Amino acid sequence: MTMKNSRINLYSICLILIILQHSLARAVVVINEVEPNIQQHPQQHDFTEFVELYNTENGTQSLSNYTIVFYSQTSNATAYYVKELDNYSIGPHGYFVIGTSHLNPNINFAKVKDNIQNGLVAIALYYNLSMPIRKDDIVTNLSLVDAVVYHKYNETYEKRDVIDTLIPGQDFIYEDSNFSSGEESIRRCGLIPLKQNQFVLGPPTPGSANNCSVVSKATPTAMPTTTPKAIANIVINEINIENNRSYIELYDGGRGNTSLDGAFLVLFDGNTSAAYWYWNLTGHKTDRNGYFVVGRFNTSQYESPQIVLKPQFGLNAVALYYPQSITVNSTMMLTTQDLLDALVYGQNPNISSTLYSLLLPNQKVPLEDQMKINADHSVGRCFGLKKRFTAGYRQMPLTPGRENDCSGSLPNIGINEVYTDENMQFLELYDEGSGFDHLNDITLVVFDGEMGKVVYSKKLNASISTDYFVFKSDSKMSRLFTEGHSYAIGLYLSPQMRWQVGTSIMSSKNLIDSIVYGWNTDTIASKQVTDVLGNPQINATTIPNFNVSVGRCQGEMTQSHNMMHRNMSSYMWGLASPGEPNRICKDRELLLQQSKLRINEVDVNQPGHDYEEFIELYDGGQGHVPLDGITLVLYDGARPKAIAYSLGNATNTEGYYIIGSSNVRNVAIDTLISGPHWIQNGHDAVAIHWGYNTSFSSSMVETSTLIDAVVYKFLSRKVYPEFTKKFGTLQNPVIGSAKANTSISRCYSTDRVDLNAFTLTYLTPKKPNMCPPPAIVINEFDANPIGVEFIEISSKKTHFPLSKVSIILYNGTGDMYRKIDLDGARTDAHGYYVVGTANVEKVDKIVNITGWLEAAGAIALYYGISKQHPASVSSQGGLIVAVTYSVVKGHNVSQSLLQLSSRNKTQLDIMKKSKLLGHESQSVSRCTNDNGETVYNFTQDTPKKPNNCPTSISSTTPVTTSPGAPSTQPSTVSPQLKYSEFFINEVNPDSPGHDISEYLELAGPVNASLDNLTLVFYNANQENKAYYILDLTGYRMDSNGLFLIGSPNVKGVQLELKEHIQNGPDGIALYNKSSSFFSLYTPPKQEDSVYILDSMVYTNSRNSVKPRSLMSLLSLEQQEMILEDDRFNQSHDESISRCFSNLTSFQTAFVVTHMTPGKPNNCVLRKILINEVNADTPGYDKAEYIELYDGGYGYSPLNHLTLVLFNGNDGKAYLCIPFGFNQTDKDGFFLIGGPNVTNAHLTIIAPEGFVQNGPDAIALYQFVSPESMKTPCKDRNMTQEGLVDAVIYGSKQMDSLMNKLLPNQKIILEDKKHLTGDESISRCVFQELTNSAFKLSYLTPGKANNCSISNETVTTLPTPRMSTPSPTLPPKLDYDILINEINTDQPGPDLAEFIEIKGPAGKDMSKVILVLYAAHDNKAYNVTRLQNKIKASGLYVVGTKSIKDADFEQKFAGFLYNTNRAVALYDYDRAKALLSQKKSTCDVNRPHRCLSLQ
Repeated sequence: MTMKNSRINLYSICLILIILQHSLARAVVVINEVEPNIQQHPQQHDFTEFVELYNTENGTQSLSNYTIVFYSQTSNATAYYVKELDNYSIGPHGYFVIGTSHLNPNINFAKVKDNIQNGLVAIALYYNLSMPIRKDDIVTNLSLVDAVVYHKYNETYEKRDVIDTLIPGQDFIYEDSNFSSGEESIRRCGLIPLKQNQFVLGPPTPGSANNCSVVSKATPTAMPTTTPKAIANIVINEINIENNRSYIELYDGGRGNTSLDGAFLVLFDGNTSAAYWYWNLTGHKTDRNGYFVVGRFNTSQYESPQIVLKPQFGLNAVALYYPQSITVNSTMMLTTQDLLDALVYGQNPNISSTLYSLLLPNQKVPLEDQMKINADHSVGRCFGLKKRFTAGYRQMPLTPGRENDCSGSLPNIGINEVYTDENMQFLELYDEGSGFDHLNDITLVVFDGEMGKVVYSKKLNASISTDYFVFKSDSKMSRLFTEGHSYAIGLYLSPQMRWQVGTSIMSSKNLIDSIVYGWNTDTIASKQVTDVLGNPQINATTIPNFNVSVGRCQGEMTQSHNMMHRNMSSYMWGLASPGEPNRICKDRELLLQQSKLRINEVDVNQPGHDYEEFIELYDGGQGHVPLDGITLVLYDGARPKAIAYSLGNATNTEGYYIIGSSNVRNVAIDTLISGPHWIQNGHDAVAIHWGYNTSFSSSMVETSTLIDAVVYKFLSRKVYPEFTKKFGTLQNPVIGSAKANTSISRCYSTDRVDLNAFTLTYLTPKKPNMCPPPAIVINEFDANPIGVEFIEISSKKTHFPLSKVSIILYNGTGDMYRKIDLDGARTDAHGYYVVGTANVEKVDKIVNITGWLEAAGAIALYYGISKQHPASVSSQGGLIVAVTYSVVKGHNVSQSLLQLSSRNKTQLDIMKKSKLLGHESQSVSRCTNDNGETVYNFTQDTPKKPNNCPTSISSTTPVTTSPGAPSTQPSTVSPQLKYSEFFINEVNPDSPGHDISEYLELAGPVNASLDNLTLVFYNANQENKAYYILDLTGYRMDSNGLFLIGSPNVKGVQLELKEHIQNGPDGIALYNKSSSFFSLYTPPKQEDSVYILDSMVYTNSRNSVKPRSLMSLLSLEQQEMILEDDRFNQSHDESISRCFSNLTSFQTAFVVTHMTPGKPNNCVLRKILINEVNADTPGYDKAEYIELYDGGYGYSPLNHLTLVLFNGNDGKAYLCIPFGFNQTDKDGFFLIGGPNVTNAHLTIIAPEGFVQNGPDAIALYQFVSPESMKTPCKDRNMTQEGLVDAVIYGSKQMDSLMNKLLPNQKIILEDKKHLTGDESISRCVFQELTNSAFKLSYLTPGKANNCSISNETVTTLPTPRMSTPSPTLPPKLDYDILINEINTDQPGPDLAEFIEIKGPAGKDMSKVILVLYAAHDNKAYNVTRLQNKIKASGLYVVGTKSIKDADFEQKFAGFLYNTNRAVALYDYDRAKALLSQKKSTCDVNRPHRCLSLQ
């Protein structure tokens, strides 16, 4: 072993020892005592339950980081109560009691009653959990310290997750309620954690030491830990005491082939309590069905002894032992030690106290009837597999080795109602008041109707508290019931183990009740099923497409079960009524008529006082449908409130019915409502139910009686997503309007609770609704017969109904050659619907005709046309959208088809762009061009997926829609070249103080709907998980095409933020996808990136690490974060604003600037110029640099700028430097340098200089266009587009080079001899695109330039000068303006400060600088160059936005302060010249730092 490996191993051993030591140290706290207070009567409350912890150490033990968790096996081994014990402690060898307030002594903290459940329950103690345990989490043994598992019944459990996880290899503790007449607890007598055998039963001692000195031998503890699990399941199932044919039958619950090794069967004499016979079962096992018979009726291969169960007259016992601490022999005395099961039998009702100890409390001995014994009857189990449960036995016919025949003891319980809607199922049992109080031994079995196989079984561990028991399905059962199948349900008095899924074991034996049903006559159950379980089958054909239940409505159950078994005539379909008498036996025809009632029109909100609100019902045109028993219910979405109105009479001849006030004009009201405002404005719902108004007193929606509902809201109203789900729909609420003469009207579907069926239309009470065409488009089609052929329709809303929509295909001459009706169809969960050939992936409607789309013609979508539509295009009624096309050269279309373009604004004519398709999988797709307009383009096939649109489409392409045409297609173009109708326009994620002015602004088409759009906010520091999800459904863009989401303090907010926008690094994504697809605390999914309309990632710290994974998931690969540094504008707030492009998911489009929520963005940016260049250094050029400067503001972002270095010989770029996530320093400088330049912000590493010596050019560009982004740097040409600044230098004049960037200017002439040592080209005038602003000077990288060396520019060969001449100034002016009035202070906030200037009308104020000084340092704190001209009045006003008609607006209130300030006006040209020649350390380019009162 090497020294290195030795060290590693030594380290590992030490680490393991430390971990073990730490783990063992935590075991000093153990669970010491548990009192679950098992009650024999479930209605009693466990007021004295508790759990006690014990500190085994001498010192005080903190309970911080300890957690106690209660698990229940019956709830799938999940936690039902969790308590973290932080801030508590236990004294030395002390106790900590958790319990109810009824305990004495006082507890350490209180819990609510009944938290310690009485089923198969585990209590676990954890320390230092890596992840907190929450309610409903599954059981775990990570960080486990101690645990105890117990049950009040000593019976077998098939599911043992809590046992196997917490105490593997052990068994639960049986808390016998018969242990004592008083209370008992499970108490620890030992200090080894996680050992069940250290617990015994004894009197409760909360808060004090357990009494372990005396433990009764009769005290049941856990089943021996060495007892095999299979042996523990064995029970005594049947005995026959007739002498000639005596036998004993054991049963393992149906597992089969269970070894009996180590078990003994013993017979006891009831008079002496002594054994008179025993047999060692070692070497034997149960048969494949789980039975083992000892005695005369043994039919197995083994040799069984003949036994006699004696005496016949008296009480005796059969016992099954698995000896661990006792010796089994023929002289042993009766004991419960090591006892597995026992049965006391006989004919004498008097039972001895010794035999009584074998039984569970309050049981009776099954006394044999001598007549039945002589008639071949035995004593056998009928009710479950509970150990020592004598009350579960009945006399029955002999069935050795077979299932017991309990037909004479079946409980009086029947299947009363079955509800099998695909979203929820229940089974209702009814005992007719007979009081059969438990169902523990009954198994519910569901059979497949065709094959008769078991598809589901469930043991009903419950009791009937009233006459009814309602069993709601679990997740396994809920997946069974689907239309197109038949099923049978049986209730059996037999163990669940017998009914294994997939087996074909239908039987009428021990069958309590059954029912066979299906959906229609095409789903008939097989004869073998109906013969056994019920005939004829019940079908749901009477009420199609409606959720009703099947239940009993004829006859009553009697003690004779012949009527209950397979009595299908007593069932019919009707309204669901779980837990109460069935609401069946209505006239079936009336039920069918009422089921077609629909809410047809709702007028909710009107201008003014809502006097004319109404709700219109429609029966589908049946007419005169009675509405007795129908109730209109208005549900409040914000509160648990509902108002119900019982309806009456009937619909009119046309099928309409109106509920409203007397103010509704020009229509008869059928149900009159008094007063206005009776319908709230939302988020609320209107529903109609079967039932009467007394049944609807809260917001709980009874879907079983629901006929129809409309959930709606208005733009300004809050959305409650869970409220809509109560009505069984995941669709978005209908958006209402307060405009006059508009209503929410049903248009696109007659399906119940279909919110997508509604839209806003004109009022039409008791008349047909005026419905606009649906918002659908032709999204993609492939008319090439070589491969697949299809048409894809797209809707913005998912699952949108296409009823009344038809596809009509015209050939090139304008004749219709095919019509496809889409009645009953809907778009899918992503808004797509595809008609095509069978080879199209996920096609919805198959057309089995090759070449069904002709090579030239038109595809048209029509709405509401007659079945016999004219075969030509002359009739335009109902046209939604059409596309004329020609996909093969030479195939032209007729003029009649082209007329479609002129008659429909959304028509797209792609004929002029026709081309020969060179690939069989090429289609025509709806896309978006570079201007955001909708166009059609040739792409690869993408049926049922987002279109594969080109990365860039020229805006000059003639195939466009009108600008307002809806776009329903999520874009999938390159992340850096993507356009969208909707995009993020401005964000303020970090405002000073407490972030009370945060907001996010979207931009898009004017008044456009935001339905189905979702904003998701992601935290890059928390594994990219979503921390806020915002559903935009129901909202619209305003009249300016903006939508503002923000804090309450932000003026004009349309949707209020409920969470803070985090400061970063974080991301925001706008998706064209419903919010139901997103979850909090989950990262973005890669597959959702195609639905991203826009995205951004930002931070407020220069030190943030780039979140590459988040940027990739949000389609921002190879981009940089946006930096919003609060130091950018230290006196006021700033925002991230879109300024350069409407490209989406494009970080460079944003800059940091002043806030403009709800207004056009302020894109007046700080001037950033090339300030100094050192292009040639002595020797190797390793200390070259280029310096940028922002005028002294500091912390200016550079993400929108790119530096491009051009070669003067060919005009091509040789180096491009994007700045990305960079900013100027605190003094306003940014330095790009070679490897030897100190303190460079960005270092270019190269063997030699990265700046060529010239003649060359250095250009600074603001925003790079998409086209140039695709061009490699070396291929870029000089251009003035986007040019911010440039420097052209060299040893000789080159007009060809100058004219491309700086026409009519002179080159900067380099002179290596100008100064001793090195020199730079330094800016001395802060004027962009001016070569004459530079001089040759000393090197000053990252500092103010030294402009004192010469007064000459370097556009001519310079001569070194040692002195500085007097500055040359512009001619002195006669100033004709003056400060006329000033207001510096108002009561309250200074919102209306102003400065009034007087001067000649028309004077140009852009030549004037306004400077504000502070007295404490005589320095300027605000310098502003004014704009515009003086008005005709001779007055010019500078003020805040509160000053009406101000000529120049100061952005911030209080800009003048109140005292010790000065205001001055300067001539711009003279001030600039003076400052440029100052010899002090004053920076020429930072005038507000230079101007002082001198």
